Amino acid sequence: MVLVAPQPNPVADRGSASRRGPGWHGRLTAARCAAVAEPATPARHEVLRLLRDGSGSRPSFNSGLAGGLRAWLEDAASELAASRGEEAPPLFLGPRQLLAEAGSDHSPGLEEFPAPLVTSCLVHALFRQVVTTGTVDDPLTDALDALSVDPSRADLVRHVTKLTAPARRALAATLTTHVSHLIDLTPRFSPGWLPRTDDRVAIPLAGGRVVLHGTFNLLVGTPAPGTASLCALGLATGGRWGGARTALHYLALLEALRSGTPPFRLALLHSALGGYGVEDVLEDHLRAIVSHLVVGLSALAREDAGA
Repeated sequence: MVLVAPQPNPVADRGSASRRGPGWHGRLTAARCAAVAEPATPARHEVLRLLRDGSGSRPSFNSGLAGGLRAWLEDAASELAASRGEEAPPLFLGPRQLLAEAGSDHSPGLEEFPAPLVTSCLVHALFRQVVTTGTVDDPLTDALDALSVDPSRADLVRHVTKLTAPARRALAATLTTHVSHLIDLTPRFSPGWLPRTDDRVAIPLAGGRVVLHGTFNLLVGTPAPGTASLCALGLATGGRWGGARTALHYLALLEALRSGTPPFRLALLHSALGGYGVEDVLEDHLRAIVSHLVVGLSALAREDAGA
């Protein structure tokens, strides 16, 4: 599943997307195309249409699916917990530790605040503002104001405020590009969708000694017993598209373990490229992610056993 460049005419582009049929839809914003004759329609309208399309016939999931997936994970988590010993504190694991292909918006290195990490944190703060208000006045100032209220981001805020003037201008220009794409991509949800950002999920395994956790960038809808009723939107600010999609599938699995049913549809927005994708959640996606997690948990158990 990859991002697909649009047709020069945005109307033609929407038509070609519909002809591709169900599954993953990709598009780059029309603003990136030269010589567009007709005014570009914001991509958010198409994202919202794809999220709503077919909502009356949502996919059904076997009532025992979540239990079976949890049992599969429990076996691997118990192995890991045993390798760490009874006195070991709970081990909290997210997609970056367990899914090698999930990647991240930055690469580890010696630099405490690499540029991709700084950009990612600031853009995520701006995404929450776009969801809430639909507007951003000054991307750099607004993002720093948002992060300033989070004690865990105090060092990052100080790092940005100490940047040289040219570095701050370059960062502000980068954020302006991301915000422009987010304004174009992010649907305006009515209150009835109950949009909430940074929805955190934690799933304890092996009696709480291993905890799988993650955070939805945006979740809409309300859980309904036995019915897939949620839509989840993820945000990628850089890095590999496939890895960001895998991480979104991981979150869908956590929701299935939390409520018994995964989201019925996912959307992934790429703020650096101005692209998006929308797809249904399938049982195959969940089983594939559990398989990856089991491999990751088993690898950690072997590392502990060999330590």
